[in-house]
Amino acid sequence: MTRRGPILLIASFVVVSSRCSSQGSEPDAGFDAHLDVVQSYDAVVPDAATCGPVDVSSYQPAPLTPPNPPHQAKCTEQQISDYAQCQGAGDTSLCKEFADGQPGQTCRQCIETQSTDPRWGVIVFTGSNGVYDIAGCVDDALGEVSDEKASGGKGSCGDLLFGSYGCQNAACSACKASAFDACVATAVAGACNTYDAPVESKTGPCAALLGDASPPDTSACFPDPSITDATQQQVDWLTRMVGYMCGP
Repeated sequence: MTRRGPILLIASFVVVSSRCSSQGSEPDAGFDAHLDVVQSYDAVVPDAATCGPVDVSSYQPAPLTPPNPPHQAKCTEQQISDYAQCQGAGDTSLCKEFADGQPGQTCRQCIETQSTDPRWGVIVFTGSNGVYDIAGCVDDALGEVSDEKASGGKGSCGDLLFGSYGCQNAACSACKASAFDACVATAVAGACNTYDAPVESKTGPCAALLGDASPPDTSACFPDPSITDATQQQVDWLTRMVGYMCGP
């Protein structure tokens, strides 16, 4: 498996700044290679004591939008590879095929969805900023989509992940690089513990993720921490997640 130990060591997962289109796209430079998510950051590193965590007493988790089912068969193996290089490595020569009217349009439409869409794909855009739908991917892999609160269920692992990620982002979004790590550690131990503790529960919906015997499909939802090169980690993660969600 690609992930071990506690799930929520780092939880800001903004990963792309524009859609894969005929003009190409460049991912944000610099990514934290942690266990489950990737934090993009700028060169300026604010002091951890001033960036957060901010007060999140009024934070309320947004509802998790259900994911598309996996294995949509909308992308060929070559398109999966090309998209990962286009978006993950910034190889703009491979982006044109995903523009409207081009052979990869259907593949791109499976991968890229809007936050207002009734179901989410691999990457969810609000304006020009996109995030990986880790929570939805996990619910697909664990078979918990029907348990999502948005579907009238009792609550899924994805619901819990989405809530905890949201709290940590609300507390630490002003922090960058190593300051973000310190802020999240403080937030998870304090104000966001209400949302993190259920994720870490050995009897909760995410219990299957806590051991070494996680269901195999869950590995597609997380980056591989053994890959230390940031760009290669992104390419690998996209290849696996797009392959699971939109491939055969």
